[in-house]
Amino acid sequence: MANTVFIIGNGFDLDVKFKTKYSDFYAIWERNNRWPFGNASSGLGAYINHCAKSEQWLDLEMALYNYAAFPDGKAVPEGGSYPVDSDRNDFDTLVLSLTQFINRIPKETKADRDSVASIALKAVLDNEDYSIYSFNYTNLRRIAARLYLDVSSYDDVEYNLQYTPIHGTVKNDDIILGVNSDAQLIDGYGFLRKIDQPSYKSNNLQQDLPSAENIVFFGLSMGKIDYPYFRDFFEGLCNGVIPSKEKKNVTFFTYDEGSRLQILKQLRELTGTDLMKLKSNCYFEMIRTSCCGYEDKQKFEQWLAKMK
Repeated sequence: MANTVFIIGNGFDLDVKFKTKYSDFYAIWERNNRWPFGNASSGLGAYINHCAKSEQWLDLEMALYNYAAFPDGKAVPEGGSYPVDSDRNDFDTLVLSLTQFINRIPKETKADRDSVASIALKAVLDNEDYSIYSFNYTNLRRIAARLYLDVSSYDDVEYNLQYTPIHGTVKNDDIILGVNSDAQLIDGYGFLRKIDQPSYKSNNLQQDLPSAENIVFFGLSMGKIDYPYFRDFFEGLCNGVIPSKEKKNVTFFTYDEGSRLQILKQLRELTGTDLMKLKSNCYFEMIRTSCCGYEDKQKFEQWLAKMK
């Protein structure tokens, strides 16, 4: 079991200056006439197109859930059934288009070697006793090569590191997009469940969390889609089952004050507590990557010292 578990979300890619938001996916593909649902008039494609144009569109997977969840007040459409087959085709088109979009990012964007994400990842790698889990579709080995090796954007070179892509990668063309395993979906929409997709692979994340001394989240929003991965761990911290002996170091790297407060809100919902027990049973810290003030810089320096 690893001493440090490093868990990265989309905020990591954003911190190294990669435009990997779902809103970027729509904006850039639409501008380049590659958005596949511009002419969709019905079904899942039309719904995705509607959501993508909304200024509030932040989470594609929640949009998929909202479309196919049952029951949620949907009226049965004329004809008595949902367009499952055409929606499945739209979903396959969405996955293919998203894969193509993410594949181009390392080739067209210079990675920020001085970013907090770059420095934090290198500290974990230098520590050596680590496990890395990525919720991103990007190839972390290629990102690390761009950060730490003298390679051009078009060199297909990878950094020698070990990590587990929770939801697949564009490198292997096996990205897993969808909803949680416990989602109640309309009949025929089981293809949206991540765990039922053929590319899904089991992992050791839930086994590594209780045994590690340092648990680090970088750029993970802790949204509802992520709850099944972390509910047992955080509930264990709150009720004292974890840790059994020594307190753990739990650190969140997040963008700004707004995202910091949002994560705290999500943790309260996840654990069903006011977080007092959570903060009493571990060394809990949050570091804002966009802040240049003394407090966050000092926290980051202290965290780096722990990694040595």
